[in-house]
Parts: sequence; structure tokens; C-alpha cells
Amino acid sequence: MHSFIALALALFSLQSILCVQAALYVIAPASGSTCHGGEECTVQWLDDGETPLLSSFGVCTVGLYTGDNQLVQTIEPLDVTASHSLTFTPIPEAGPTSDTYYISFISVDNGTVRAYSPFFQLDQMSGSFSSPLDSATASIPVPSTTATLDNTDTTLATITVGTLATVLPPISTLSATTPLSTFSPSSSRLTTSVSRTSAASTSTGSSIASGAESSNSASSRTNTLSPTTIGVLSLCLIVVSLF
Repeated sequence: MHSFIALALALFSLQSILCVQAALYVIAPASGSTCHGGEECTVQWLDDGETPLLSSFGVCTVGLYTGDNQLVQTIEPLDVTASHSLTFTPIPEAGPTSDTYYISFISVDNGTVRAYSPFFQLDQMSGSFSSPLDSATASIPVPSTTATLDNTDTTLATITVGTLATVLPPISTLSATTPLSTFSPSSSRLTTSVSRTSAASTSTGSSIASGAESSNSASSRTNTLSPTTIGVLSLCLIVVSLF
């Protein structure tokens, strides 16, 4: 009888603590709900706006508890201000099937800032509260709560890969005596083109000259009278003089 009364008082005291420290308000698992051993169980919370505010919690150690703060299983620590939910898998060998489980959040920066979920049930469990599982209650390293920023000024360096000339060099004056070896490949192409042009001009000039000579020869042939023509003309003149 006395042990029953003591257990009832302990549960009542714990429930009172849960109601007082409720700034981090756990909405899942809800009171009377059930999670299953060996299966994922989701824990969700929000800020109820009462002191201490959620922002004062920061990074917290999290655990599955029973009775008067008896640790059953450790859960990965996290920053409760950056995330409002977590998922863990209850280890069946960590405790028995019971409806006296709850989740505890304890601030790393201030151990007096705590929050608890309502009681909920875990079934499919095969362990015992009197024989805690060491591997389930082993501590998990807490992640760093701060990030160091390097405020060193960054100097941008200018690397010169090459130079680009903006002024073209003067073009050399080409002359008939300039040797081809003094020109660059691009000049060689120009010289070849000029040579071809000169050859074409020479060929054209030769053709014109030949045409001129042919024309002169034709003119010469045109202006010269044959003896027969002279004889016919003389005969015509004689006949005309007789009449």
C-alpha cells in the first residue's frame, strides 16, 4: 500500500514538473499515444511563448526516460531552435512494455533549462527497468554550438597572363627589290597574290599587244591594193575618157 502511494506521489510530482517547464511544448508523442519498439518514433515540439523561451534552450541532450529521471535510451543531441522534430527508434531490449515513458530535453548551456514530453506508451519491448542496457544509455557526443568565422580580409590578386598590343606596328613599304624572305607568312600570302596578279597583268598585256599587232596587220592589208585591182581601175579610167 505504501509503495503504491509513493509511486503515485512520484508520478504526480513529475507531472507537475512537466506542466511547469513547458516552454518547449512537446506535441508528439501525445499523452496516452503509443510508439513501438524497433520502429521509428517521431517527436515534435513548439514554443508556447512562456518562460523559458525556446531560444534559451539551444543545443539539448535528449533521452528516453521513465520514472524519476531514469534514463532508458539516449537520443542524438540537437539544436531545438533550429529544428522542431526528431525521429528515434526505441531499442526493444532497453526496457519493458510500459506507459510510463517520456522524452527529456536538457539545455547544454544551462542544465536547469529542461522540458519534458507527456507520458506515452512503448510496446513490443523486451527489456527491464531494473537492468538498464549499457549500449542504450551510452552518452552521445554533443555537436558544437558555435561556428568560428574567419574575419581575415581577403585580398584579391591580379595575375597577368599576357599582354595585348593595342597599336599595330607600321606596315613596311613594299618595293620591287624587297626580298621575299623578309616577309611574314601573312606577307608571303600577299606576295603570292601580288605575283599572281602581276603574272595575270603581264599575260593580259601580252594579249593586248598581240591584239594590237593583229589589228595593225589587218589595217595594213586593208590599205594595200593588189595589182589586179589597180589594173581594173586603170581600165575604167580609160573607158571613161573615151566617152
